[in-house]
Amino acid sequence: MFEQMRRNAKAIFWVIAIVFIVGMGIGGVAGVFTPKPFLAKIEGQKITYTQYKDMLQRAYGKYADDNPDKEIDDAAMDKINNDTFKQLKDEIIMNKAIKKYRIKVTDQDVIEKLNDPGDDVKQIPDFQTDGKFDMDKYNDALMNNDQFAQYLESSYRNSIPYEKLYSRIKSEVVVTMDDVKEDYINKNDKADAKIIFFDAKKIKNVEVTDEDVAAYYEENKEDYKKDPARKYNYVKLPLEPSDADKNRSKAKIDSIYVKVNKDNFADMAMEYSEGPSGPKGGDLNWFGKGKMVKEFDDMVFKMAVGDISKPLLTQFGWHIIYKRDTRKTEDGQDEVLASHILINVEPSQQTKDNLSAIAMDIYNLAEEVGLDSAASQMKYEAKETREFYADATYISGIGREESLVKFAFDNKVGTVAEPIKQTDDSYMIAEISYEVGEHYQDLEEVKSRINRTLETSKKAEVVSAKADSFVTAYQPEEYLAKAEEEGWEIVDATEVTIDKSIPKIRKVDELNKAILDLGIDQHTGLIKDDNGAYIAFVTSRTKPDMEKFETDKDSLLETLQDTKETEHLNEWYQDMIENAEVIDNRSLYDL
Repeated sequence: MFEQMRRNAKAIFWVIAIVFIVGMGIGGVAGVFTPKPFLAKIEGQKITYTQYKDMLQRAYGKYADDNPDKEIDDAAMDKINNDTFKQLKDEIIMNKAIKKYRIKVTDQDVIEKLNDPGDDVKQIPDFQTDGKFDMDKYNDALMNNDQFAQYLESSYRNSIPYEKLYSRIKSEVVVTMDDVKEDYINKNDKADAKIIFFDAKKIKNVEVTDEDVAAYYEENKEDYKKDPARKYNYVKLPLEPSDADKNRSKAKIDSIYVKVNKDNFADMAMEYSEGPSGPKGGDLNWFGKGKMVKEFDDMVFKMAVGDISKPLLTQFGWHIIYKRDTRKTEDGQDEVLASHILINVEPSQQTKDNLSAIAMDIYNLAEEVGLDSAASQMKYEAKETREFYADATYISGIGREESLVKFAFDNKVGTVAEPIKQTDDSYMIAEISYEVGEHYQDLEEVKSRINRTLETSKKAEVVSAKADSFVTAYQPEEYLAKAEEEGWEIVDATEVTIDKSIPKIRKVDELNKAILDLGIDQHTGLIKDDNGAYIAFVTSRTKPDMEKFETDKDSLLETLQDTKETEHLNEWYQDMIENAEVIDNRSLYDL
């Protein structure tokens, strides 16, 4: 294709953006040989452990390149894992949509795209002359660099299908001039008002009895109907360094301690420290009290300037601290300047193997005597989750373990799932402890929620009666002054439109409409809702300038069309993601 372009001597330009992940595609021929079990299944497409592991390693590498001064801790690894899976899921789902809409990329599509460089291209220094984009320079680079040309074509063939898909979805939106006129009026029909807010929250000491709660529960019982549910008993086995692991690290820090001094501290930190400050000679910069973990904090603030501490153990490992200086901040707080050498205390492979063996021991024993008894015999604690349902993505106490959700609904009470190795190398053993079909939540389970509902309702009734009495007792011209005397809040609402949420009051459709139906110095009647009651006095009024609308209507149509297209695309995307068929078995693998 590019040979033909060169022969035609047409100007061909830079790729502006790649919409989705380049180089992360999966499937193809390899998919034919995908063995079971699979790591994930997304819209019918199976992902093997090897495929996903390769993607994850690339993501870890990119994170390390982008964050050279940061260690990839457990939280970062979890985020990278979840972000990578989300990108993969999005790509597969979007590719399915591309096939559904029969979207193809032609050579002409690529040529047209390359002939229209964007601002990002124009700002590339290599393609500029005197601060301006130079097409000749760009064209020369393109024509004389095969690798560059191939990259451009590949990039566009990856990105154009997504752009076409998005254009196809956006094309479903048609905005008429009537829509534009209504939108213009809604945004430009405005009023300022002073609103008396009879706030239900100001009502105290309403009484809700057990009889009230029981009656409400019976009257609204269908609201508490639930789908079939399950519960698990579960035991978590955290991976923690053994005493032997701590002693190995202690031996290492001790050998460093006998050699370290003020003069060589930075060099030794650069050579031995396993913390992120190591490349900087262990420098922790200035910090105040409470910025470090307690053991470190206590030690460094009682040391004298120039002291080097003996090895100190914290949750992060063994430290040797060198206190270099102290100072006072402007507000008189103590700060220290310190460096440290950190030797991590990591669980050894032996410790990991031991934990794996313990998990299997508990599992095997649980199959014989049940998980409660097995956990007790092995000196661990078994806990029970709350109810969860077949469409759950999260189990209380356990977390995001969708494979366990499926297991619970495929097996009987008392069945024990094989130990699950989690991303932090800990283990979990779970036993189905409870099953129920369609059912109603127990009254005790929803009692506090009903109590809050009834309390809110009763407060609204009380404040409604007080508002009625207020209106009866005073003339409209007295309302504002008397409301202030009685302690009701006067809310200054500015530029109220039909859709605006009013501070402290929020959006009350009836109130907004009533305000906009009035002129200056007019007031609404008493308006009520579950949060209280309101009377609004209009102090300023702005009507839409329809002559300006006639002048601007074409540009307003274009703006509203863009807005509605973006909203529709976002809604379509969320719907696709939420309704995709996804089986996520990552928890079963060592990632």
